[in-house]
Amino acid sequence: MKKLLKVLVVCLAMAMMLAGCGNGGNGGTSNEGGQTDGENSGIPTDQTLIMVTSQDPQSFNPDFKSDDGAWPINQNIFNRLVKLGSNTKINLDLAESYEFSEDGMQLTFHLHDGVKWHDGEPFTSADVKWTYDTAIAEKWAKADNLSNIESIECPDDNTVVMNLKTPDVSIIAKLAWYGTFIMPKHLYEGTDTATNPYNQNPVGTGPFKFVEYKAGQYVTLERNEDFWGDKAIAKTLKFAIISDDNTLWEAFMNGEVDDLCSMIPAAHANDLDGNDNYTFYSEMGINRTYITFNLKDERFQDQRVREAFALAIDNQGCWDRTAGGNGEPSEYMISHAFTKYLDEDSKLPKRNVEEAMKLLEEAGYTKDADGYYMHVTLDAFESGNWKDLAAIIQQNVKEAGIDLKINMMEMAAWQDKVQVNRDFEITMLAGYQGPDISGVSGRVQTGTSMNMAGYSNPELDALLDKGVTLSNEEERIECYKEIQKIMRADLPIIPIIDNGYKYAIKKEMKGMPMELDDKTASSEYTYTYRAE
Repeated sequence: MKKLLKVLVVCLAMAMMLAGCGNGGNGGTSNEGGQTDGENSGIPTDQTLIMVTSQDPQSFNPDFKSDDGAWPINQNIFNRLVKLGSNTKINLDLAESYEFSEDGMQLTFHLHDGVKWHDGEPFTSADVKWTYDTAIAEKWAKADNLSNIESIECPDDNTVVMNLKTPDVSIIAKLAWYGTFIMPKHLYEGTDTATNPYNQNPVGTGPFKFVEYKAGQYVTLERNEDFWGDKAIAKTLKFAIISDDNTLWEAFMNGEVDDLCSMIPAAHANDLDGNDNYTFYSEMGINRTYITFNLKDERFQDQRVREAFALAIDNQGCWDRTAGGNGEPSEYMISHAFTKYLDEDSKLPKRNVEEAMKLLEEAGYTKDADGYYMHVTLDAFESGNWKDLAAIIQQNVKEAGIDLKINMMEMAAWQDKVQVNRDFEITMLAGYQGPDISGVSGRVQTGTSMNMAGYSNPELDALLDKGVTLSNEEERIECYKEIQKIMRADLPIIPIIDNGYKYAIKKEMKGMPMELDDKTASSEYTYTYRAE
């Protein structure tokens, strides 16, 4: 197993830098009692920081369903066993170390001692087992990422043993990502997790405690003085709820918020270039914007129709007009960030409107009196520049004789209509397909929660299952190239933009997550303060 672990680290390093299985908790320089050394060096500890979330949280249950509005907030209230930092780095969190068994079938986590929930109750391994067992049983948002766990044992309060169905080189990455925050068993066990009152009054183990939520205005957190690790430097952390990019930009430029908490809006991507008052960071994300089809609709069961859409959409034009120079127009069936895995023989087609119309006619469609082969509706939720992107796609496919109506809605309404009830024809969404390359499975494997299309291909499923067991890099690359070939032939999704990110951090802001990606989660503000 030592050889397997060595190769595992090499494989994961292609998508992230893996924080190994040593001691050290959340890292950082600490004084006794877990207090940061900032208190003894003139760093202010009574500040209120104003951050941003892009929409009202639907709840503060961090695992029940995907909720982009709650995501940055929950990373400061809750902890995971391991956590995903900026630049896809994985850091230890509630686990102070972990190791695999010799045969790769067991994964053991050793937990920090003395951790307490915000209500004072002790945190134990039983909370971990209850969280993951319940997420699997109730099919919470990212239950797919836990599907290789056969069972969980708790030999003592500080040890968690996961028995795996097969060796899995991706599981550490998956546990660091979305929907894997540990929740308080003593407050949730025996209740309806969907309606539990603590969904609106969260109790975590994190560096900040929940104080108040004002719908459409802000969420307020305060420093957890009994935090088990390095205490937060700021006393109060507020998240302003700002959904409009222009409003957000004005607030940032006017000093009303301390950070954008996301990339620079595309319309302002180059506004600050050369400004010495900011530090800039950029990265190629593992997040992709794409469209997909409801395969219960007979029209979209015909691969020629899906191919026609791929031929009609101008990915380059979509990127030119909406991305602000960040990322790239999609060319491949998997994220461009996984450079070693990209299959040159499985690229998306170049735009060809005439060929798109030819395929529609081969599929039996003729133009109606209005000049359209078909009339369809695209359901999408409001997110940044998506309304503009949808309008470009609408114009693209119109040129190929497709009448595309756009139905933009709030994320909660979209989740109910599209994700839960599958009541749609075409939908547009974006999604993180990492941290490990196996993350693509959540979009295309049979029965996974984000497989909106209802797509199913047994050959692809088998390859995806095989991919997570392969520790040899060459074998793994070959497996995922075969996966791309099937995806290209079937087109269950049509990637449009591989999203990249450009960040601007004010020089007075210190200890930002982007700068401490080897210590914090991606939106964790434990070490953040404003230099005075």
